[in-house]
Amino acid sequence: MKRVAYEWRRLLRLRATPHEIAIGCAVGIFAAFTPFIGLQMLLAGALALVIRGSIPAALAGTFVGNPLSWPAIWSASYVVGAWALGQDPALAVNEVAISADLIGSTIASPTPEAIDAAAVKLSGTLQPLTIGGALVGLIAAVASYYPTRRAVRLFQRRNRLTI
Repeated sequence: MKRVAYEWRRLLRLRATPHEIAIGCAVGIFAAFTPFIGLQMLLAGALALVIRGSIPAALAGTFVGNPLSWPAIWSASYVVGAWALGQDPALAVNEVAISADLIGSTIASPTPEAIDAAAVKLSGTLQPLTIGGALVGLIAAVASYYPTRRAVRLFQRRNRLTI
């Protein structure tokens, strides 16, 4: 919890406008909901650059997606993606569980057969995860923008008076 508080203070202290920091953070949160682990920071930085947000804030926002939050993010993303594609969301929970088990067994014994089986199984879940991640990520990004902008504005205003 101390680490989260420290990172939040670092975010508030960035030298940028409240809008630039908030939009950067929102873009990072959006990127964290994509299933592209390893590319999320790159995606966040590129999006922040395009929409003129704070790149450091975007990179910090990606930390919403971490090993503790991935199961919830991926489950919600898969259910929403399956629903958006007209698939039965009730089956989504089972699909996520099967995929997680398959990933775990592939990591435990990475044989060529296990890797091929995982690739085939995961290719069917990638589309719902991507579409659902974009939708859920957009909602999370919008929900994070205004509180972050307000917090940064108040922090900057308070510190401007004390300096």
